[in-house]
Amino acid sequence: MIAVSGASGNLGRLTIRHLVQRADAADVLALTRTPAAVADLGVRTRHADFDEPDALVRSLDGVDRLLVISIGTDDRLPKHTRAIEAAAKAGVGHVVFTSITRAGDPGHPNPLVPDYGTTERLLADSGLPFTVLRFNVWAEMLTLVGVAPRAVATGVLPSNSRDGRIGHLTRDDSAAVAAAVLAEGGSRGEILEVTGPTAVTDEDIADALTEATGRRVRHEEVSDAEHPRRLLEQGVPEHFAHAWTAAGVAKRDGWYDITTHTVQRLTGRPATSIADYFTAHREALVD
Repeated sequence: MIAVSGASGNLGRLTIRHLVQRADAADVLALTRTPAAVADLGVRTRHADFDEPDALVRSLDGVDRLLVISIGTDDRLPKHTRAIEAAAKAGVGHVVFTSITRAGDPGHPNPLVPDYGTTERLLADSGLPFTVLRFNVWAEMLTLVGVAPRAVATGVLPSNSRDGRIGHLTRDDSAAVAAAVLAEGGSRGEILEVTGPTAVTDEDIADALTEATGRRVRHEEVSDAEHPRRLLEQGVPEHFAHAWTAAGVAKRDGWYDITTHTVQRLTGRPATSIADYFTAHREALVD
C-alpha cells in the first residue's frame, strides 16, 4: 500500500491525483486528520495525526511506501520525528520526505533549514529505506505573497537580488515527482534536488510577467533597506515583504541557483517554466 500524509493539503491532494495515474487507486491511502476532506479523491482514507504517535503506528499498518509531507508549523521537528519513529515501528518499507533545497548545507540563511536538515539526518539514521525530495522555491509563492500580482498592477518589480537566480518549481511538478517515486519505489537512499527547468533572475520574472499578462512590468533594483518598504507600498503584507527581502539576499548569494533534470527524469515530462506557469495562471496576476 502507498500512503500520503497531509493528504488534505495542496501538495498531498496533487500527489494523490498524480499517483492514481501511476498506481491502482485501491492501493493508495490518504492519511489526514480530516478524512472527510479527501473523500473526493477516490482512494482509501485513514485518520493520522503526527501528535498521536501510538495511533499513527496503527494508521501505517500495511503501508509499504510512505510520503511524509513536511509540516508548515514551528513545531515541525518533533512532528517529523514522531512520523519517522512511527514508520519504523510499523515496518514501512520506504519513506519519502519533502524537504527544501540545500537543506544539508551549513550556513544556509533560510531559518527553516535546521529543522529540515535534522529531519533528513534522522531519516538517514533510522534504518528505513528513504528518499529525500528537496524542492526549490515554488512558483506559487510569487502569487501567494502578492509580489507578482502587485508588480503587474504597478508595472514595477522591485528587487534586491541583483543577478541572483532561483530554480523556481511548480507545486504540481513537485507532486508529480513525489508520485513517481512512490509508484516506482526507486531513488532509495538518494537526496534529490528538484527544480524548474532553468534558474531565473528577477529581471527574467518581470519579462515573464509582461509576456503572460500583456502588461509591461519593469524590473527595478533597490537596496536591502528600501526593498521591504517598496513592497509594502505596493500592498504586499508586512511579513511577506520582509521575508521576500531576506529571500532576495539569499538569491544573490547563490543559495537557490540550482537547476536539475529530476522532474523530467522521473516523470517523463519537462519541468514547467516560470513563463508557462504565469501564462497558465494569468487570472491570479491580473485584477
